[in-house]
Amino acid sequence: MEQANMMYEAIRHKILNLEVDPVQPIEEKSLVRDTGGSLTLVRQALNRLAEEGIVEKRRRRWYVTRRATAATMREIFEVRATLEGLCARLAAERIEPEEIEDMEQLLRDFDRVLREGDNQALIAVDHKFHQRIYQASGNRFLARALDDMYDLIYRLFYFALDRMGSVRANIVEHRDILAALKAGDGRAADRLIQRHIVHFQAMVEELL
Repeated sequence: MEQANMMYEAIRHKILNLEVDPVQPIEEKSLVRDTGGSLTLVRQALNRLAEEGIVEKRRRRWYVTRRATAATMREIFEVRATLEGLCARLAAERIEPEEIEDMEQLLRDFDRVLREGDNQALIAVDHKFHQRIYQASGNRFLARALDDMYDLIYRLFYFALDRMGSVRANIVEHRDILAALKAGDGRAADRLIQRHIVHFQAMVEELL
Protein backbone atom coordinates (compact mmCIF):
# COMPACT_ATOMS: atom_id res chain seq x y z
CA MET A 1 0.00 0.00 0.00
CA GLU A 2 2.87 2.38 0.83
CA GLN A 3 4.49 1.73 -2.57
CA ALA A 4 1.19 2.39 -4.33
CA ASN A 5 0.77 5.71 -2.48
CA MET A 6 4.33 6.76 -3.29
CA MET A 7 3.79 5.96 -6.97
CA TYR A 8 0.51 7.89 -7.00
CA GLU A 9 2.15 10.94 -5.39
CA ALA A 10 5.13 10.79 -7.75
CA ILE A 11 3.00 10.65 -10.90
CA ARG A 12 0.56 13.27 -9.63
CA HIS A 13 3.49 15.58 -8.90
CA LYS A 14 4.91 15.08 -12.40
CA ILE A 15 1.56 15.85 -14.03
CA LEU A 16 0.70 18.92 -11.95
CA ASN A 17 4.22 20.32 -12.33
CA LEU A 18 3.98 19.94 -16.11
CA GLU A 19 6.76 17.38 -16.33
CA VAL A 20 4.36 15.27 -18.39
CA ASP A 21 3.37 16.69 -21.79
CA PRO A 22 -0.30 17.67 -21.32
CA VAL A 23 -1.16 17.33 -25.02
CA GLN A 24 0.45 13.96 -25.82
CA PRO A 25 -0.44 10.42 -24.66
CA ILE A 26 1.11 9.48 -21.32
CA GLU A 27 3.81 6.88 -21.83
CA GLU A 28 3.39 4.27 -19.10
CA LYS A 29 6.84 2.77 -19.72
CA SER A 30 8.42 6.21 -19.35
CA LEU A 31 6.72 6.62 -15.98
CA VAL A 32 8.04 3.20 -14.93
CA ARG A 33 11.54 4.24 -15.95
CA ASP A 34 11.34 7.70 -14.33
CA THR A 35 9.89 6.51 -11.03
CA GLY A 36 11.68 3.18 -10.71
CA GLY A 37 8.38 1.44 -10.03
CA SER A 38 6.49 -1.29 -11.82
CA LEU A 39 3.95 -1.16 -14.63
CA THR A 40 1.30 -2.49 -12.26
CA LEU A 41 1.89 0.33 -9.78
CA VAL A 42 1.89 2.93 -12.55
CA ARG A 43 -1.45 1.68 -13.85
CA GLN A 44 -2.92 1.64 -10.35
CA ALA A 45 -1.81 5.25 -9.88
CA LEU A 46 -3.28 6.32 -13.23
CA ASN A 47 -6.59 4.70 -12.39
CA ARG A 48 -6.65 6.55 -9.08
CA LEU A 49 -5.81 9.83 -10.85
CA ALA A 50 -8.61 9.15 -13.33
CA GLU A 51 -11.09 8.96 -10.43
CA GLU A 52 -9.91 12.45 -9.43
CA GLY A 53 -10.33 13.81 -12.95
CA ILE A 54 -6.62 14.44 -13.48
CA VAL A 55 -6.15 11.89 -16.29
CA GLU A 56 -8.52 10.14 -18.65
CA LYS A 57 -8.37 7.17 -21.00
CA ARG A 58 -9.10 7.65 -24.69
CA ARG A 59 -8.61 4.92 -27.30
CA ARG A 60 -6.65 2.80 -24.82
CA ARG A 61 -4.19 5.64 -24.08
CA TRP A 62 -3.93 7.83 -21.00
CA TYR A 63 -4.02 11.62 -21.32
CA VAL A 64 -3.86 14.53 -18.90
CA THR A 65 -7.36 16.02 -18.79
CA ARG A 66 -7.89 19.54 -20.13
CA ARG A 67 -9.49 20.40 -16.80
CA ALA A 68 -6.33 19.47 -14.87
CA THR A 69 -4.08 21.39 -17.28
CA ALA A 70 -6.34 24.46 -17.20
CA ALA A 71 -6.54 24.39 -13.39
CA THR A 72 -2.76 24.15 -13.02
CA MET A 73 -2.22 26.95 -15.52
CA ARG A 74 -4.80 29.17 -13.84
CA GLU A 75 -3.11 28.77 -10.45
CA ILE A 76 0.29 29.63 -11.92
CA PHE A 77 -0.93 32.67 -13.82
CA GLU A 78 -2.90 34.06 -10.89
CA VAL A 79 0.23 34.17 -8.75
CA ARG A 80 2.54 35.17 -11.59
CA ALA A 81 0.47 38.20 -12.62
CA THR A 82 0.48 39.60 -9.09
CA LEU A 83 4.17 38.94 -8.45
CA GLU A 84 5.32 40.26 -11.83
CA GLY A 85 3.26 43.40 -11.24
CA LEU A 86 5.11 43.95 -7.95
CA CYS A 87 8.39 43.12 -9.66
CA ALA A 88 7.75 45.69 -12.41
CA ARG A 89 6.91 48.40 -9.85
CA LEU A 90 10.17 47.78 -8.01
CA ALA A 91 12.14 47.58 -11.25
CA ALA A 92 10.78 50.96 -12.39
CA GLU A 93 12.31 52.47 -9.25
CA ARG A 94 15.60 50.58 -9.33
CA ILE A 95 16.51 49.70 -12.91
CA GLU A 96 20.04 50.67 -13.98
CA PRO A 97 21.03 52.18 -17.37
CA GLU A 98 22.97 49.05 -18.36
CA GLU A 99 19.91 46.88 -17.61
CA ILE A 100 17.83 49.11 -19.89
CA GLU A 101 20.45 48.70 -22.62
CA ASP A 102 20.31 44.91 -22.23
CA MET A 103 16.53 44.95 -22.56
CA GLU A 104 16.67 47.19 -25.62
CA GLN A 105 19.00 44.63 -27.22
CA LEU A 106 16.51 41.90 -26.36
CA LEU A 107 13.79 43.87 -28.19
CA ARG A 108 16.04 43.80 -31.27
CA ASP A 109 16.49 40.06 -30.71
CA PHE A 110 12.71 39.70 -30.65
CA ASP A 111 12.50 41.33 -34.09
CA ARG A 112 15.21 39.03 -35.45
CA VAL A 113 13.69 35.75 -34.25
CA LEU A 114 10.26 36.85 -35.46
CA ARG A 115 11.69 37.37 -38.94
CA GLU A 116 13.37 33.97 -38.75
CA GLY A 117 10.19 32.30 -37.51
CA ASP A 118 12.13 30.48 -34.77
CA ASN A 119 9.58 29.97 -31.98
CA GLN A 120 12.00 28.14 -29.71
CA ALA A 121 14.47 31.04 -29.90
CA LEU A 122 11.55 33.39 -29.26
CA ILE A 123 10.81 31.66 -25.95
CA ALA A 124 14.48 31.97 -24.95
CA VAL A 125 14.48 35.72 -25.66
CA ASP A 126 11.19 36.16 -23.80
CA HIS A 127 12.67 34.36 -20.78
CA LYS A 128 15.72 36.65 -20.80
CA PHE A 129 13.54 39.76 -21.03
CA HIS A 130 11.49 38.76 -18.01
CA GLN A 131 14.62 37.72 -16.11
CA ARG A 132 16.03 41.23 -16.59
CA ILE A 133 12.93 42.65 -14.94
CA TYR A 134 13.25 40.19 -12.07
CA GLN A 135 16.89 41.18 -11.57
CA ALA A 136 16.12 44.90 -11.84
CA SER A 137 13.61 44.58 -8.99
CA GLY A 138 16.55 44.15 -6.62
CA ASN A 139 14.67 41.48 -4.66
CA ARG A 140 16.37 38.07 -4.80
CA PHE A 141 13.46 36.18 -3.25
CA LEU A 142 10.94 37.65 -5.66
CA ALA A 143 13.26 36.94 -8.60
CA ARG A 144 13.73 33.32 -7.51
CA ALA A 145 9.99 32.71 -7.11
CA LEU A 146 9.24 34.17 -10.53
CA ASP A 147 12.05 32.22 -12.17
CA ASP A 148 10.61 28.96 -10.81
CA MET A 149 7.17 29.96 -12.04
CA TYR A 150 8.47 30.86 -15.48
CA ASP A 151 9.99 27.38 -15.78
CA LEU A 152 6.50 25.91 -15.42
CA ILE A 153 5.05 28.32 -17.99
CA TYR A 154 7.95 27.52 -20.34
CA ARG A 155 6.96 23.87 -20.33
CA LEU A 156 3.39 24.72 -21.28
CA PHE A 157 4.59 27.02 -24.05
CA TYR A 158 7.11 24.48 -25.30
CA PHE A 159 4.48 21.75 -25.55
CA ALA A 160 2.39 24.05 -27.76
CA LEU A 161 5.19 25.27 -30.04
CA ASP A 162 4.01 23.40 -33.09
CA ARG A 163 0.59 25.06 -32.86
CA MET A 164 1.78 28.63 -32.31
CA GLY A 165 0.63 31.29 -34.71
CA SER A 166 1.78 34.90 -34.76
CA VAL A 167 2.85 36.38 -31.44
CA ARG A 168 3.78 39.79 -32.83
CA ALA A 169 1.18 41.59 -30.68
CA ASN A 170 2.62 39.90 -27.61
CA ILE A 171 6.08 41.19 -28.52
CA VAL A 172 4.83 44.77 -28.94
CA GLU A 173 3.68 44.66 -25.32
CA HIS A 174 7.31 44.17 -24.25
CA ARG A 175 8.16 47.53 -25.83
CA ASP A 176 5.44 49.25 -23.82
CA ILE A 177 6.64 47.61 -20.61
CA LEU A 178 10.21 48.74 -21.20
CA ALA A 179 9.03 52.28 -21.98
CA ALA A 180 7.28 52.41 -18.59
CA LEU A 181 10.39 51.10 -16.83
CA LYS A 182 12.57 53.71 -18.56
CA ALA A 183 10.12 56.43 -17.50
CA GLY A 184 10.23 55.20 -13.90
CA ASP A 185 6.46 54.76 -13.99
CA GLY A 186 5.90 51.83 -11.64
CA ARG A 187 2.12 51.99 -11.79
CA ALA A 188 2.10 51.78 -15.59
CA ALA A 189 4.72 49.01 -15.60
CA ASP A 190 2.60 47.01 -13.14
CA ARG A 191 -0.57 47.45 -15.21
CA LEU A 192 1.13 46.69 -18.53
CA ILE A 193 2.90 43.55 -17.38
CA GLN A 194 -0.25 42.13 -15.78
CA ARG A 195 -2.17 42.80 -19.00
CA HIS A 196 0.65 41.16 -20.95
CA ILE A 197 0.43 38.04 -18.77
CA VAL A 198 -3.37 37.85 -19.15
CA HIS A 199 -3.00 38.04 -22.94
CA PHE A 200 -0.31 35.36 -22.86
CA GLN A 201 -2.50 33.11 -20.71
CA ALA A 202 -5.35 33.41 -23.21
CA MET A 203 -3.00 32.48 -26.05
CA VAL A 204 -1.66 29.39 -24.27
CA GLU A 205 -5.18 28.30 -23.28
CA GLU A 206 -6.21 28.45 -26.92
CA LEU A 207 -3.17 26.44 -28.00
CA LEU A 208 -3.78 23.73 -25.45
